[in-house]
Amino acid sequence: MDIKEKAKNFALKAHLGQVRKSEPDKPMILHPLNVGNILASYGYDDLVVAAGYLHDVVEDTSYTLENIEKEFGQDVANLVSGASEPDKSLSWEERKKHTIRTIKDLPLRNRLVICADKISNLEDLALTFAKTGQRDFSAFKKGEEYQKWYYTSVYESLIKDVDANLPIFKRLKEVLDEVFYPQEDMFLKEEIFVGKEEYYQKLKQLHAQKLELEKLKTLTNLTKPFVIEFSGTPRSGKTTTLNNLEKFFKKGGFDTLLIPEFTTSKYYQENLKKAELSPVDKNIAIIEEVAKELQEALTLNKDLILIDRSLNDRQIWNYRLLVNQKIDKAKYQELRQKYLNLSKELIDVLVIMYTDPLTSLKRDYLASLALEKRSFLNMDNIESFNDSLKVLDGLFNEAVLEKIIVDTTNMNLNDAEVFVASKILPVMRTRYLKEFKDKNNLN
Repeated sequence: MDIKEKAKNFALKAHLGQVRKSEPDKPMILHPLNVGNILASYGYDDLVVAAGYLHDVVEDTSYTLENIEKEFGQDVANLVSGASEPDKSLSWEERKKHTIRTIKDLPLRNRLVICADKISNLEDLALTFAKTGQRDFSAFKKGEEYQKWYYTSVYESLIKDVDANLPIFKRLKEVLDEVFYPQEDMFLKEEIFVGKEEYYQKLKQLHAQKLELEKLKTLTNLTKPFVIEFSGTPRSGKTTTLNNLEKFFKKGGFDTLLIPEFTTSKYYQENLKKAELSPVDKNIAIIEEVAKELQEALTLNKDLILIDRSLNDRQIWNYRLLVNQKIDKAKYQELRQKYLNLSKELIDVLVIMYTDPLTSLKRDYLASLALEKRSFLNMDNIESFNDSLKVLDGLFNEAVLEKIIVDTTNMNLNDAEVFVASKILPVMRTRYLKEFKDKNNLN
């Protein structure tokens, strides 16, 4: 085991049971790991990276500098010492003034560890502000002006008599300005989102939540991709939301796969649509192909899979076969349980986008040049579909980790997309945190 891995494991053990004050569902160790990873990302040597992982051990746990020196040597112990406040009995101002004063005399390698610590803290703070839409300093012993003084002074001490253009110092300056000297992107505010200020604020909050997920993703790999199935009433905004979500996550660096609706595929059109199969057998054939397609996708090591009308959507058709007396109750129950078990195994979130029949038809006609009567999309068919959604609500609750229903009847479809994303992101965050804790035996 190299010294970085040894330091990481030591920090995991030392901080076991500790949580972030501002977000108690987050283990404390996320911060030291992020500090070490920041240092590693700039190519600093293994001892500096190890000190990044260990920088809070002496301040926040029962371990001492002597323990660090015994395990990791004098160099790492000196780096950790430089990032630790010496006397917790002093007042907040005295401790911070001591830190600001002593940084100026530290070697560059010590300053790098301190810099990475401050970057991690401020980036977390910036994310919290952006996620909540509020600049709230109530979690700190001292308020905004004191924090501004402290972090600005630390930055000035860090760059004293050294190259302020080092990438790590520039990153600190950028996040320092973002938190304490914020400047609005006036092009976005006054040109792109003019008249849509509330929508712009919502997008900024979603962006921050996505950034948080990106950070969590660097610390753990999901044991399987996060899978989101979309179903719902025709013309409820489902496909547009699905496509925009794919772009949203891809732009955030998530390796994303979108699986289109199976019944639009060439395979279905050529092999199943015109096949001489009963409605029951055709539904079974479709579900077999849908399940196979999803299972194959899960082997591709994606971060996220979005699938249009999958296992739970087939439950709707299975139920409609029962209502129309095309399937007996025993066969219906058999297929219902089979689909349920598959969904539990494969799908995390089910998004159901709903609208009333008249709105569905209005949207269809207004989006198309064609005035011909619709053969499939008609009031009775849509009503039957929507009734099935309501009847199967309990089944869907059991079939997935989270079910999201959004009624878009009287909703702007941009707002519907924001609503869906705002519900998905917290579920993904919970999943990443759970797998991080499981991976590192933190439960």
